[in-house]
Amino acid sequence: MKKHTAIRLLIIMITIFTLSLSITSCKKKNNTPSMGTFYFHLHTNIDTNEVDNTTAFYRDSSGRHIGLSAAQFYISNIIVHNVNGSSYTIPNAIVLKNIDSEQYLIGQAPIGTYDYVTFSVGLDAATNALQPSDFTTTGYIPNTAMWFGSTTQGYMFLKVQGFADTTANQSGANPMHFSYEIGSGGNLKTVTMPTRGVGSYASYAPYILTANGINYIHLICDYGKLLSVVNFNAQPPLYAGNEDTTDTYTINQILAMQIANHIPNMFHYEE
Repeated sequence: MKKHTAIRLLIIMITIFTLSLSITSCKKKNNTPSMGTFYFHLHTNIDTNEVDNTTAFYRDSSGRHIGLSAAQFYISNIIVHNVNGSSYTIPNAIVLKNIDSEQYLIGQAPIGTYDYVTFSVGLDAATNALQPSDFTTTGYIPNTAMWFGSTTQGYMFLKVQGFADTTANQSGANPMHFSYEIGSGGNLKTVTMPTRGVGSYASYAPYILTANGINYIHLICDYGKLLSVVNFNAQPPLYAGNEDTTDTYTINQILAMQIANHIPNMFHYEE
């Protein structure tokens, strides 16, 4: 009996050892990285003034009075850059920033330490060619207020409307309405934020993303800087009315390009 008992024990031990190896082998095959979640926290500003009233005027860095009634743009092609030199494009990440909201879900990325982010203001060619009814989901893209009305023109990448000071002495006594609708593939702009933790940004901590954790990328969107290329109080023959409107395609195409070229300058870190 003792011999049979010993054999049974040996068989049990071999079975347990085999199962242990099998479990360990399965664990090694699981190469799915741990993920965390990124959000944007985007502030609408004119210089250092946060816009929290669509009927109020705020001064930009040159002292001009500017008020915003609409201020929105698309962000796409969001790439987070790791301190180890690698980068990760967050899949299907598209944000429509508007004047009323600040927090926007970007999506998931592998855990790690990230020291800067790049993104596009606007939409890629394939997405821009779709009409709102082509989308099965609601939210960012199916927004008819940001659509030029045809698949050849696509979407407004950036739309900003409001009133601006036209007086030479910047008294704010003669505000002019403006409306700028920027789109087209030629005006798709890439924004590369500075590297955090080095140089002029040495005091800015990199973003540490932990497993199932959440991190926020805080950015200021300064419309004062964006509109610094617009001459609101130009005198004849370039009077103010010449620079109060652009729709990219039919009105003031040169002005649309000038504003679009200034889009990367409007972003800076809040912290």
